[in-house]
Amino acid sequence: MEFFPGAFELEWERLRAMLVHEMQLGQIEKSDWEEPRRGGVARIGDEGLDGFGRARRRQGGNRLRRPPGGAGSTGRSMRTRFSALARGSQPAVVKLASYGGGGRAAAMMSYTSRGGELAVENERGERVLGRDALTEQRAEWEHLFDNRAASRDFGVFHVSIDAASLSSDVDQDDQLREILRSGFGSRRFVYAARERSDGGFNVSGVVVLRDGSGERLTGDRKAAEIVQQRYDDTEAGRDVEAGFRFHGYGNGVEWGAARVRELVASSDGEVRDDTGRLIGDATQAGDLVQKEWRKELHSRKGRDVMHLIVSARAGTDASAFEEAVREFLGEQFAGHRYVFAVHDPAFDPKEMADGGKRPHIHAHAIVTMRSETGERIETSPQMFRAWRSLMAEKAREQGIDMELTDRREFASAPAYTRNQVRPVGYRGRTEHEGTSEAAHSRYKAKRSNEPDLARSSRSEAYAAIATSVWNDLTNERQDGQVGEFATLQKDRLERAARDSQIDSIIDHHETVTIKNNANMALLGEFMEGEVDQMREMTRPEFESYEKRVEAVLATVEQTLDASERDDFDEVAAAAREVVDIRREYLEFTEQQVETDRTDPRRVDGQRDDVNAQRDAAVARFGAQAVEKANEVLIEVEHYREGLERIEAGDLPQSDTASYQTGLAREVHRAAELAVDEGNPYMREVGKSDQELQRAIEQVEMSRDEARRAADSRQLERSGTEPDSAVGQYKGSVDGSSGQVETEQNREADHDDRLNSRRDDHVDDRQGPPLPDQPVRRSDEQETDRRPAAEVEAVRSDPPQQHVPRLRQIELELDERHDRDRDDRER
Repeated sequence: MEFFPGAFELEWERLRAMLVHEMQLGQIEKSDWEEPRRGGVARIGDEGLDGFGRARRRQGGNRLRRPPGGAGSTGRSMRTRFSALARGSQPAVVKLASYGGGGRAAAMMSYTSRGGELAVENERGERVLGRDALTEQRAEWEHLFDNRAASRDFGVFHVSIDAASLSSDVDQDDQLREILRSGFGSRRFVYAARERSDGGFNVSGVVVLRDGSGERLTGDRKAAEIVQQRYDDTEAGRDVEAGFRFHGYGNGVEWGAARVRELVASSDGEVRDDTGRLIGDATQAGDLVQKEWRKELHSRKGRDVMHLIVSARAGTDASAFEEAVREFLGEQFAGHRYVFAVHDPAFDPKEMADGGKRPHIHAHAIVTMRSETGERIETSPQMFRAWRSLMAEKAREQGIDMELTDRREFASAPAYTRNQVRPVGYRGRTEHEGTSEAAHSRYKAKRSNEPDLARSSRSEAYAAIATSVWNDLTNERQDGQVGEFATLQKDRLERAARDSQIDSIIDHHETVTIKNNANMALLGEFMEGEVDQMREMTRPEFESYEKRVEAVLATVEQTLDASERDDFDEVAAAAREVVDIRREYLEFTEQQVETDRTDPRRVDGQRDDVNAQRDAAVARFGAQAVEKANEVLIEVEHYREGLERIEAGDLPQSDTASYQTGLAREVHRAAELAVDEGNPYMREVGKSDQELQRAIEQVEMSRDEARRAADSRQLERSGTEPDSAVGQYKGSVDGSSGQVETEQNREADHDDRLNSRRDDHVDDRQGPPLPDQPVRRSDEQETDRRPAAEVEAVRSDPPQQHVPRLRQIELELDERHDRDRDDRER
């Protein structure tokens, strides 16, 4: 197939297509693609891609990295993380400082490099120093930029109105709103009117530049001319003289909210919106823009690069921290371009008064939002959590004690944004003041570490679990450093819960216990129940069942301690094994139905024969006995066929031990069902299954020995000497002196029969007979003496109908495919 790079307009699309094309041709091997590089990075050689050479291995930065330790986990349990934090580990800090368009990439690089005085390191491990080198580095990123201009979301307007043309019979506010609606159409706005000395009015306000149909004004002189013309063409424009002007525009909710708050502050609260509602304070102004207008903005802003900050505690080893940051960026943002620099207070060229020489070491990274293959980074709270988890993991690999933290685990106050504060002092830790009263209160709460709890139901449940873990650490280590720290955090969470009246955290231990018990009970219901429903389960029903099991497992796993991990893994493995068995049963059933549908020879006679066999078994042994036995026998056959597939080479030899263990377990279950519950159908199947028969006899012997041991202990407790115990046992049966001899003779006969059966066994793993085969016995004469009804009962076993018959179906399908292939070749 020919390849035309010129068919792609964008550079990154052309490079990606070239890469895929050469990989398809075999010119680039997978080993080249995954070759490890510095910082955990891999890249393709430059020789074949005209300088492309930066595409990365693994997932791009926009994919949520799955940490080790199971689904839904962060790799380390709460107990492990909390214990490490109590011993002095530092929290992982990875913050997204800002986004920027391609035009701001150079300025952000300059900030990171302290104006070119510090060397930055790129994704290839190259050191870049100086302004000119940074300019060249930014030029290499040009093909990854959209260079999209920020949308103009809000406009600040002024309208001059001639008072003489206003009607005295209509309310003044209603007339002003009608004038504004005539010019702005269906756009949302707020306004404040001030009367002039000549009796006219000056109306100032903020308008949303996009209307409901998608038309967006530009908020400049040209837009003012459009609005003026639309107003003049209306009926209101012919009656009232008004002049429209724009005095600025801006992007984003924060910009619009700030302008509306300024209007409220300068108008003594006499601000109304397009419906006539009074906007009396800054809170109402913010709610109007953020809750009502946000969805109408369709705001967009160039996001070609993002600015990340990774911080560590003062005194952290600088070289180890730099290596951890390098590994973190290389693994998380594989395929993306980036530069980073570590700001060490010992070597920072920026003075403290100007914001430099921070007491803690930190790193700045500028990362392209689009990778070389076109994938974009998608940011979310879950992604930020994954970034912190990975950074903590890389730091621990370098000998730095660092852990993932969550503000819900410590009842920490929410963070403030950079637009909510402005700096007022740079020495040491930068001091700020809020841009509004609400913002300043939020800033003070964060800096003073006031207790605060998130109020969503999910966050309350998470905080309850964290409180329970802190409580467990408190009880286990009363006098140690860990216990003291845990007590402090537990009390802090509970105090915050009382202040917020969150009962689920106040009663954290009881809540978590009840929740875990409910989850385990639900899991037990999934694993042990639904037996009858499983036979009628369709493919969509089974998939829903499987998802519910996984959801319960994930929920239980989140509340586990390290000491409970092994037990949970065992339970989870057993649960998934049951799901796999049921999936296999469903596939067997579907395959049988498909075969019956496509093979006319099996549609009538075979199906009638199967139903007759099952009806005969149910009539003889009862439906309940047949169903219980079949559930166990299906699992027995599953493990036997697995061992056969291992012997045939279809499955790896490493699975042998697992399948042998599972087979022994299920055969023992079947034997217990026959002995303990007296299931007659299971005993009947055992007559044609030597392995099952031997297990039944062993269970019977163990039960006899247990009864004799219990009788002996009872005699000993009654004060009888061991030598006289036999005499008392004789009299307790029927008073006959020969009763013990009779029991001993019966046991001897039983042992002889068991030994003779073991000698006669030829195949210890022989399963139930196929439905259309004669019953095989080691003694042919005994087979001939069996009643016909008894033979029919054995043949009516559903496992014989569904599971073993799969081999016969597969053989028939293979033969049919061979015949079809021969016909085509002829």
